[in-house]
Amino acid sequence: MNELILKSLEIIETPFLIYNLQKKKIIYHNSRAEKLIKELERRDIFSNLSSYMDREIIVTLDDPLIKIYLGKPKIIDEENICIYFDELKKDKPFSGFLFAIFENLPVLVFIIKDGKIFYVNKTIESTLGYQREEILYKNFLKDLVWELDKPKAELSFKRIFENRKEEGIVFALEDKFGRVKNFQWNFFLTKDWDGEQVIASIASDITEYLELSYKIEKLHKTQTFVEFLRGLVHDFNNLLQSILNYLNKLKTSSLSEMEHILYCIEKSIYAWIDINRILLDYTKEVKELRHKKIDLIEFLKENLEVFQLILGEKIKLYLDFGYYKSLVTYGDSAFWRYIFLNFLANAKDAMSGEGEIYLSVNKYKDPVNQKNYVKVSIRDTGYGIPEELISKIFEPFFTTKEKGSGLGLFLVNHHIKILGGFIEVESKLGSGTTFHLYLPLITESTFISTKKEITLEGKIVYVIEDEEDIRETIKEVLEDKGANVFSFSGGREVLEKIDELEKPDLILVDLNLPDLDGRDLIIKIKDKVPSLKILYLTGDIFVLSELPEEKVLLKPFKLEELMQKISSLLENG
Repeated sequence: MNELILKSLEIIETPFLIYNLQKKKIIYHNSRAEKLIKELERRDIFSNLSSYMDREIIVTLDDPLIKIYLGKPKIIDEENICIYFDELKKDKPFSGFLFAIFENLPVLVFIIKDGKIFYVNKTIESTLGYQREEILYKNFLKDLVWELDKPKAELSFKRIFENRKEEGIVFALEDKFGRVKNFQWNFFLTKDWDGEQVIASIASDITEYLELSYKIEKLHKTQTFVEFLRGLVHDFNNLLQSILNYLNKLKTSSLSEMEHILYCIEKSIYAWIDINRILLDYTKEVKELRHKKIDLIEFLKENLEVFQLILGEKIKLYLDFGYYKSLVTYGDSAFWRYIFLNFLANAKDAMSGEGEIYLSVNKYKDPVNQKNYVKVSIRDTGYGIPEELISKIFEPFFTTKEKGSGLGLFLVNHHIKILGGFIEVESKLGSGTTFHLYLPLITESTFISTKKEITLEGKIVYVIEDEEDIRETIKEVLEDKGANVFSFSGGREVLEKIDELEKPDLILVDLNLPDLDGRDLIIKIKDKVPSLKILYLTGDIFVLSELPEEKVLLKPFKLEELMQKISSLLENG
């Protein structure tokens, strides 16, 4: 090389080197690159230089303070590549003493740019088992977030770009070995030194804490359910008292008044019967409601008096149907009495027994999916819900009431989703709360009146269930429908044999296998069969707050329910 050029390169303050691809060695470097070369060789960067051509190489040094360099590879000719490095100075983020702090924090620190991981601290090595270079420039949502938690993580990212700060969000990542680890996340939107938007995030590993929490929760679930039953008994006693008051009125009422009083008593008794029937057997009843239809406007007119009776004299209930005479959705009167009584009881508590409730019914067309809904809005004049609690009110056992069970809104939300609807909440402290229910608008052409024949001809199905009677019954039913069924009593047996068997179209798996958690098993299988359809079997209703309802079948179940769920999964994924 020309001596003058070499002297010029040596003067340059930027570390600089030239690597020959044919000889597979560095043919030149200036003195400022010496320390960097040792780190590059340790990380075996040169053997995979081609993968860095469209991105930057991040190198950190203890010199004696931690310094960070960004290397930019450039092609000189067919044989030679040059790399020059810029040091990130203290006037830029993630450098100098600030970078030293990030690097040594016992939590994960990510910087995400255009969906890809631009920076992650070295805690990634001890927490997830990855070397930093294995993760950089990977797609955060696609390549790192656990499959079942991707919808939750995507929603958080959407909120961040709406300039909302996301705090305390929990979702899981997969480590290098396919294991799932739960993290609590804090996200915020900021800008890098080029003025471009990036997402900064801090994640704390809470896997062990959650495992301990689950164990404690199992110990207390029985006691919590006892409290729930006590709450029902308390509500029943209140209803009984109202009925007794009406019975006392009968003694001094005229014949014309008696008919009205008896009507209110009858409605109150049936309301209680309906609530208990659905609460105690809701997993069977609600699924069948998609084969029934009801005119909500007619229903509300018929039940106005019983609703007003339960609310009491100090709460005024106002109905607004706009100009609609009829709006039809799925369900029956028993189901909708249960739904409305839940919302009205919550509104009554929020107003301490005195205030106003406004209930309106309208049509709504979703501009995104172009579906038509019946929109029911229930607004109270109570004290409202704190913003930080709104996202939690549909979780099981979450309640702000001293004697509440925390199951009411959880069950209601579950029921509405089964019908194909959803719920939104608006609330402001001191100004009350509004629940918006969006329910499928039913016409004769959309109403489900017949059940089609289900066939599984040619489908490969794995049934993984430790209870022999259930396993063999399911196997027999599926084989009658044409499926080729492989049945297993545990998860490890599946992993041992899966390479020898035909790859499945569908897996039915018990969540609580004796040798392996059902979700962990599915993660291992999906590495081999990415397009797999899964149906989880469980007797724990609270799983519905963690997994999509369409992928869960609650025990005990009817065989018709099993086939309907399988048919839906195979058709819709």
